[in-house]
Amino acid sequence: MNQAKRCDLGMDRRSFVKQSIAATALLGNATSARGDAEVAPSDQFAVAVIGAGGIARFHAANQFKPWFRIRAICEVDRARAESYNQEFAQGQAFVCSDHEELLGRKDIDAFFVCTPDHWHTKITVDALRSKKDVYCEKPLTLTVAEGQLIDQVLGETEQILQVGTQQRSDSNFQTAVALARSGRLGKVKQITVAIGGGPTGGPFSATEPPAELDWNRWLGQAPSTDYIPQRCHGNFRWWYEYSGGKMTDWGAHHVDIAQWALEPQMKEPVSIEVISVTHPVAFENGLPSVNHSYNTAASFRIRCRLATGTEILIVDNARKAGFDNGVLFECEDGRYFVNRGKLTGRPIEQLAESPIPDEMTAELRKGREPMNHLANFYWSCRERTESQSDAASHLRSLNLCHLANIAMRLGKTITWDPISQQIIKDDEATRWLNRSQREGFEVI
Repeated sequence: MNQAKRCDLGMDRRSFVKQSIAATALLGNATSARGDAEVAPSDQFAVAVIGAGGIARFHAANQFKPWFRIRAICEVDRARAESYNQEFAQGQAFVCSDHEELLGRKDIDAFFVCTPDHWHTKITVDALRSKKDVYCEKPLTLTVAEGQLIDQVLGETEQILQVGTQQRSDSNFQTAVALARSGRLGKVKQITVAIGGGPTGGPFSATEPPAELDWNRWLGQAPSTDYIPQRCHGNFRWWYEYSGGKMTDWGAHHVDIAQWALEPQMKEPVSIEVISVTHPVAFENGLPSVNHSYNTAASFRIRCRLATGTEILIVDNARKAGFDNGVLFECEDGRYFVNRGKLTGRPIEQLAESPIPDEMTAELRKGREPMNHLANFYWSCRERTESQSDAASHLRSLNLCHLANIAMRLGKTITWDPISQQIIKDDEATRWLNRSQREGFEVI
């Protein structure tokens, strides 16, 4: 299917969803009154948890109840799967190592994709095509091309997808975005996004994989390589083969907030400039020169310049910029800061006397009252309405992170056209919008 057709499908889907949201709003508070309220066990959704690592454990321990019950667990590490099953499903869940075993099961309503990043798109696409709704952890994709595929599949299936960028359900971040959009502080001149630097490590030694781990399947689409413990489980994101380092880890959260605030401006070309970057290893033609050490960027400073003149700065060490991990908004008539712990600045103090209109924050919530991010996924699935963190909005932000990584790997400034979803006049950088995939694990 060509790109133009994919865009048409996406617009049709989003138009349909917006109409559904508007229709729901006409019913008064019938939807919003539910919010985080408990539901009867008979109304819970049966879910398959794909990947039983830290975030999957957090969801099961703190957030699944009362909306979701675990019906199946898919995990390539047998020890992890067994432990998760016993702790969170009383040993009653079906356990497998291949998600394809679960696609045809009628007793599973939704997939929770909690795998390393390089598996996110493959499992999400397979689940959507099998008429399963999906909650996928961020980042949704490993490449820009994977995002284009997801947009196409969503247009074909009309399934619900929620991305795990939970800051979109947080009232402080919603207020920060609404304030920027309101225009009361004049034009937004610059948004600085501080996401922390990545680690350096290595050289590491290769060894035999543990007996309980299917290393070949863990690698999936990524190149075949010897097992190094530091490549796997909690450290996978420091290797470009499987992730994008801090840029797609915390960047998927904070760049998303910046982009959300500037969404009306994000339709024109944007330049991505590498002011500075340090990688743990040397790079040649965009590839790390060795395979035994962490290779994602350890420190960086990236300038994204919009056609309107507004800039998004993405920096590693927040304290160099004079503030904590978070997002600093600098407008013509004031500045303010938001992160997961605080929302501060004189413009914020002034909200006590002149609050943001409720309609503005309600619009950011797509007509719903404030609610938990997983509750939002539940009610979106139940009522067939667009989720708080939908694929289209997430991919706009995530593509900036992917492009920043491409620019850093190649050491050059690139220009992105968000409408055509192409890098402008740069064949070398364009090749990095997709990656080769290992036979048998292709994302198609």
